[in-house]
Amino acid sequence: MVKNTMQLWLKKIKSKAQWTAWGIWYIDPPKDVSLDGYRIDNVIQYTDTVITIYFSLVILALIFFIFKYRARSGHTAVYDKGDSKKHVMATIAMGLLVFFSIDVVIETMSFRDLKEAFWNFPKGENVLKVEVMPQQFAWNFRYAGPDGAFNTDDDVVPALNQMHIPVNTPVLIQIAPFDVIHSFFIPNFRVKQDATPGMVNTMWFQAVETGNFEIACAELCGNGHYRMKGYLTVESQEAFEQWLADNAPQEDEEDEWDDWDAEVDEGNREIPEEWGWTWKEIQ
Repeated sequence: MVKNTMQLWLKKIKSKAQWTAWGIWYIDPPKDVSLDGYRIDNVIQYTDTVITIYFSLVILALIFFIFKYRARSGHTAVYDKGDSKKHVMATIAMGLLVFFSIDVVIETMSFRDLKEAFWNFPKGENVLKVEVMPQQFAWNFRYAGPDGAFNTDDDVVPALNQMHIPVNTPVLIQIAPFDVIHSFFIPNFRVKQDATPGMVNTMWFQAVETGNFEIACAELCGNGHYRMKGYLTVESQEAFEQWLADNAPQEDEEDEWDDWDAEVDEGNREIPEEWGWTWKEIQ
């Protein structure tokens, strides 16, 4: 029984494993369906590759020294404090090698990606803007209505934990929490943004494939943190517009918050009847 379980586990691991561009075998992460997610993967893969190389060299050196300086007859131990000039120079050289080949390269790659993509917020009419308000323990989303302004009566506020976006369209997010700190994380898009009390934070991403994906909270936010799961649907522009129309507020619409089933998210704090803020334009 144990043997069969192990074989099934190994088979599952192998099915999710692949080789990186640098030849390192690793477990396949969630599929990247975003425009710039590859940038995050490249930084991670480079880091893993260089660290693996250095770690292997350290292990080989340890094996060599263990064998070379093993206890044996006729061999006298030599005590060395390691403070000689050659040892100091060797230590400095190795430290600089690690610093320039890991820290400097990673920082260069990261700032390049930030300037070219993640801090280069999209502008123009072809940008979908969404306000996100996480709370213990659910996700609230708000879309501007026909007037194009937020925090007005025609805003579209869908059911809890439901977010829809059109494919191949930049999505600009502004996020602020209702209560404690949360973190908006979509693994398939390689994006994550903290929701910090007293602040409105901004992020953006763009989907290149349709499908259904998970939204997670990446910040411990209470005893129900594990239940804070949202659902992102990426669909065609036509399907998205139809979804907005289906979720548009009706003139005689009653407040659905009062009918929310507490068993779905037991222990949740009271959901505000009205929430939202005037969109803060990025300078």
